[in-house]
Amino acid sequence: GGYLAPPEMSTEMIRVLVEFSPVRSVASVRNIGSPSVKYPKRTGRTNAQWEGETEDSEESTVTFGQTEVTTRKLMTYVDMSNELLADSGGTAEAEVRLALSEDFGQKESLSFVTGSGVKEPGGLMTNEDIAAHLNGHASNLSPDELIKLMYSLPSAYRNSGTWMMNGTTLAAIRLLKDGDGRYLWQPSFQAGQPETILGRPVVEAVDMPDVAANAFPNLYGDFSAYRIVDRLSMSILVNPYLLATKGVTRIHATRRVGGKVIQAARFRKLKMATS
Repeated sequence: GGYLAPPEMSTEMIRVLVEFSPVRSVASVRNIGSPSVKYPKRTGRTNAQWEGETEDSEESTVTFGQTEVTTRKLMTYVDMSNELLADSGGTAEAEVRLALSEDFGQKESLSFVTGSGVKEPGGLMTNEDIAAHLNGHASNLSPDELIKLMYSLPSAYRNSGTWMMNGTTLAAIRLLKDGDGRYLWQPSFQAGQPETILGRPVVEAVDMPDVAANAFPNLYGDFSAYRIVDRLSMSILVNPYLLATKGVTRIHATRRVGGKVIQAARFRKLKMATS
């Protein structure tokens, strides 16, 4: 009787959780039509001086430079049997597309945090120009040093700043108090408003490092100074011909995106002490 009652495939799909670092939610994002984009920058300022009556003014020199954000290419493919594609009623292909989207999203988010800049976007935490503020202890976060880190930024950047850290660090932060016994973490009592540390919003990024000796678990700054450039959204190409004699369809996926810190002075990162 089993031959006359074949198994039925449920439309419910069991999936693993894919976590992302939501850098895009706070970064500056641009669409471009070229492989890269160059941004001019002023690297110096004028040097005006107070002069007496009839004295000649002094010449100033303004210097300029540029920084380039290059798009990188993320690619993969999936081979699927034509029988599976047909028997699933479209569910299998839809799940492959979803899995590709999750994979690409996770990979680019990771690169925005820790990317080397070689074949992948340059990450926030790998940028050597971002100044580090010393915590003073290898495993215990210091409330005083978090305050000092925040106020080490110029007010124009500090007042637009956002904290970024992972969930483990957030748990440790929630236990910290200032000198008057007040928690640094302030929960949100209004719907749609973010929770804050020292009055500034917090972004939880799974790819940030844990609190540990010699680690950089906290980043604070104006994230508009991290530029993400999109050249090509994830492109899906279904090729049923390449492996047709084997009864296999190949699904190609490609994404072109770049990321780079364009003004490191807008950020500060916390460095734990070496044990």
